[in-house]
Amino acid sequence: MTGHILKSARELFFEHGFDGASADMIAERARISKRTLYSRFGSKARVFEAVILDEIATQLRALEPTVDDKLDITSRLQAIADVLLEWLLTPRVASMERAVIAQAVRFPALAANIHDFGFQRAVQWVASILAHASAKGELTLSDPVFAAEQFVTLVVVAPMRRSALGLAPAAYDPAAQDRVRRGIELFIAGCRTQR
Repeated sequence: MTGHILKSARELFFEHGFDGASADMIAERARISKRTLYSRFGSKARVFEAVILDEIATQLRALEPTVDDKLDITSRLQAIADVLLEWLLTPRVASMERAVIAQAVRFPALAANIHDFGFQRAVQWVASILAHASAKGELTLSDPVFAAEQFVTLVVVAPMRRSALGLAPAAYDPAAQDRVRRGIELFIAGCRTQR
């Protein structure tokens, strides 16, 4: 039943935003009573948090990248960027990002959870690739985790934010792919000259 409630709430939050989707609307769409909704989640804010974290968890499990260690560092970073951005640059995720940004000040714990859960997971994936490349001598890195944070911010978060703000299409189209390729080249050049 929880999955059904989250699916119903997800649709409404993505269609109407947090303020536009009422607890009554969620209960009606899920075909449950408002009392059942509140007994299971406690508040509309908790439903919203559960929806967002469930969406991230589901997608990250499906996207868990396996990058071939035999590829050069540029190809490995391109592969992980492609996996992440093919998911993130979609109308659905752009809608989710707008809803989260709109509620971040109101629900700082949600923003922190999303950061820890999504951003940090991506950073861990990239850090493992960078640590391996550093050990092989492909890059010079004293702190692969810090470098991974910079990579994810430059190559993944920036295009996602542009998409959520409506400044670029919510699609991993050729223009987005070209920007990502250039971002990866810039990042790798910086890592090779680091002292």
